Amino acid sequence: MLQRLLATFGRIDGVQAAAVVNVDMQEIATFLIPELKGTEVAIGIHESLREAGRVASEAGLGSIEQFWVESESGNVILAPLAGGFTLYVSSQGASNIGRLRHEVRARAPVIEDLLR
Repeated sequence: MLQRLLATFGRIDGVQAAAVVNVDMQEIATFLIPELKGTEVAIGIHESLREAGRVASEAGLGSIEQFWVESESGNVILAPLAGGFTLYVSSQGASNIGRLRHEVRARAPVIEDLLR
């Protein structure tokens, strides 16, 4: 079920990968476009979230809901989930970061329920 839910991200223009990673940086479920099959997406995720959390804490922003990076070649969104899991979504090109953020926010509670 989790695998199918992640695959729905593939219907969004530009999305090339979606994954749920556990606290040990193991991919629990992954959606990848065919060109990325075999790519390991978990590398560096928890370090990125830890550093973003430190910055948010020092700025008095509270806990992180989403951490996202925009670049010329695409976007990456990381969303911490309950139980130490992380949702990862990656897109290529000029995809709509606002739509991606909305879809991550909408699906995160469902993914957390599936992980329980």
